[in-house]
Amino acid sequence: MDHDLISLMQILSTNSFPTLKDIETTTNATRRQAMYRIEKLNKLLKAENIPAVTVSSAPPREILISEETLAAIKRLLEESSASHAYYFSKKDRLIYMYLLLFINLDYVSLNHFIGSLKCSRSTVLSDLKELKQVLEKDGIELCNNRTRGYYLMGSEIEIRRFMIWEVICTLSDKQNGKIFDAFINDFGLNIFDYSRQVITELAAQWKIRLVEARLLEFIYIFIFLKARMQSGVKADLSLPPMIETDVIPTLKEYAFTKDLLNRYEDTDQITESDIKYITSWILGISYGNINEDTKDNALISGIARNIMQRFEAISGVHLGDSDKMFVQLYAHLRPAYYRLIFHLPIFNPICATVKNEYWELFQLMVETMKPIAVLFNRKIPEDEIAYLTMHFAAAFAEKKNSEETSRKKALVICSNGVGSSTILYNELTRLFPELDFLPPLDSSHAGDSRLGADIIFTTNYTPLAEEPSVPVVRVNPVMSINERRKITHQVYQWLGISSQGQPDVDIVMDIIAKYTDIREKDSLYGELTAHFYETQFPDAPEDIKLHLTDMIWPEIISLDLEAATPEEAIRKTYEPMVRQHCVLPSYVEECIRTSTRYMVITKHVALPHAKPEAGAITCGLGIGVLKTPLTFGIPENDPVKYIFALSAVNNSSHLCAMAELIHLFNDQNFYQLLDNAHSSQEVMEYIRDHL
Repeated sequence: MDHDLISLMQILSTNSFPTLKDIETTTNATRRQAMYRIEKLNKLLKAENIPAVTVSSAPPREILISEETLAAIKRLLEESSASHAYYFSKKDRLIYMYLLLFINLDYVSLNHFIGSLKCSRSTVLSDLKELKQVLEKDGIELCNNRTRGYYLMGSEIEIRRFMIWEVICTLSDKQNGKIFDAFINDFGLNIFDYSRQVITELAAQWKIRLVEARLLEFIYIFIFLKARMQSGVKADLSLPPMIETDVIPTLKEYAFTKDLLNRYEDTDQITESDIKYITSWILGISYGNINEDTKDNALISGIARNIMQRFEAISGVHLGDSDKMFVQLYAHLRPAYYRLIFHLPIFNPICATVKNEYWELFQLMVETMKPIAVLFNRKIPEDEIAYLTMHFAAAFAEKKNSEETSRKKALVICSNGVGSSTILYNELTRLFPELDFLPPLDSSHAGDSRLGADIIFTTNYTPLAEEPSVPVVRVNPVMSINERRKITHQVYQWLGISSQGQPDVDIVMDIIAKYTDIREKDSLYGELTAHFYETQFPDAPEDIKLHLTDMIWPEIISLDLEAATPEEAIRKTYEPMVRQHCVLPSYVEECIRTSTRYMVITKHVALPHAKPEAGAITCGLGIGVLKTPLTFGIPENDPVKYIFALSAVNNSSHLCAMAELIHLFNDQNFYQLLDNAHSSQEVMEYIRDHL
C-alpha cells in the first residue's frame, strides 16, 4: 500500500464531510489523480466485498461513504500501520539519507545508502545530488572524502533545525512516523514506545503539561538528537548576546531532561549546552503557567505585557479582559520564547488560513513583534506570528448570553492550545445558537468532560484516545464559508434539530439546472453558499471593514504644524477631527491623559488614541506633520515628526485600515511625501495610489 493511497484513506477517515476538492487540495493532486486513487481504493474494498466509495455528481462533489466502508478504511489503516513493509517515496529517501548523515556515524559510504534504501547506485547518486542542493539553501554542506565518507558541515543550530523541521512536516503530512520507525529499526536506535513511556511517566512526575500535538514530534526528535549528541559532535550553539540561558538549570524542565537522560546508557558525554538545548524543546512543547513561581516568570510576563501594550498602541484596539488575555498569552509565549532562543521550528497547519482570514490582525501582529525579534537577532517565523494572531483574534470574539434551557450540549476539543480552540469555539457558538457549548478543552484533557456532550467538534489533526459514542465533527479551526455550510447541514441532520429555515444550496442548484445551462457549476455553488451564509449571519456594525481611504480625508490632514510640546502637537492634530465631528474634545484630553511610551510606535511616529467611550463619534485618522520635530521621551524613536490621530468606535471596524497604515509606515517614500507635500490632496492621492 503506497503513500498516496494511505493519504487518501487518512483524509476519508478523519474528515467529516470530504469532497473531491478536499482530496485534490490536501494531497496536491489533479482531478484525474484523485479519481484514480479512489478507484484504486475501491479495488481493495471490492476484494473484501465492501461497498465502494462514490463521488456525487453535483457540486461540491462530496465523497459518499457508508458506515461499513468507513469502518473498513479505518481497519485498513490500522493494518497498514502495523505492517513492517513501507514504500519509500523520493521525499522519504531524502529524509532517510539526511537522518543517516545526521546521526554522525564514523564512516558513511555510498553502499550505506544503497543497502539501506534498497535502491540502485544511479538513484542514490541522483538523490544525493538533490539533497545537496536542498541543504545548501539552509547553509548546510554535504561533504565527501576518503576519511569520513559522506558527512554534514555547517552551523550546528541549522543542522539540527533541518532535522527537526523534516520530522515536524513529515508527521503533519503523513500523520504517522513509519519512515522514522524504519530508520530507528535499521540503525538500532532507541525504541519509540520505550521513549514514549519514559517521557510520559517523567512528565507526570514533574507535573509538566505537554501539548498533545507536539509530544509525538518530540519523541522522534529526542531519539535522533540523542544519537547525534552521543556520537561526539562538538556543538557550537552560539546565541545572540542578549539571550541569557543561566535561568534554564533552575527550571523543572531541566530536571526532567536530566532524569530523562539518566534512563539511557552512554549519556555522560552529553554536554551542558546540549542538556539546555533538549530542555528548551521540552519548554517549547509545554504550556506556560503564570501561577508557577519560576525564575523566568518575570521575564516572560514582561514580554507578554509589552506585546499587549504595543498591539493596543499600533492597532487602536483596547483589550477588554486584559487579565484573561494576559494569562492565555503567557501560556503560549513561554514555550515560544524557548523555541526562538534556539531557533527551533514549529509547524502551524493553519498558518496560511489565519493569514487569509485574519489578514489585518496578522499584519498588525508582524509589526507588534518587530522589537521582540531584535531580542533573538532574527525575524519571528510566520508560523509563530500566526499562533499569536489566533490568540488576539479569539480576544475579539464577543460571546452572547443564551437562555438556560434544556438544550443539547456540545464540546470543542483542539490539540494546538488556547488560541485555536477559542476561535473555533466562538465560531461554532455563532453557527449553532441552539446548542449549549461546554468550555473548550485541549486534547490532553478530552476525557474529563466527554460524557456530558451530545456532540464533539474537534480539529482535523486532533487525535482522540478512543472513539466516543456521540457524533464527532472534524473541522478546521478557521473555516471557509463552504465548510461552515457543510457543517451546519450535517449537524442539524445528526441532532435532529431545526435549521431555522436555512436555504439548501443543493436544492437551489437543482432548480437552476432545470431551466438553465450552468457553465461554471463550482463558481455558482460557491457564490450561492456565500450569499446564503451572509444572509443568515449578516455583518454586525463591528464586522464592517474600513479601509484607510475611508478613514482619512483632506480636511483632517494638517501639514507644517507648529507646536511647542507633545500635548500641544496632539491637540492640534485632533482639532480638525473635532471640527469634522469625528471626536469630542473630551476624547482628545483622554488621549493626552492616558498616553504612554507605546504611543510612539516607531521612529518619528506617534499614534495617539483612547477608548471609544471617551468620545469617539466616528472612525477617522487625522495626520499631523510637525514643522519642528519634538521629543516625546522615547529615546529609541525620538524625535517625533508625524502624528496619526486615531478615532475608533469599536475594536474591529478600523483594523483593515490600520494594517494598511502599517504598510505605509514601512514605506520611506511616504515620509518624504509628507515632508514635501504642499497640500493635503497630494497626501490623499499618494495613499490611494499606494494601497
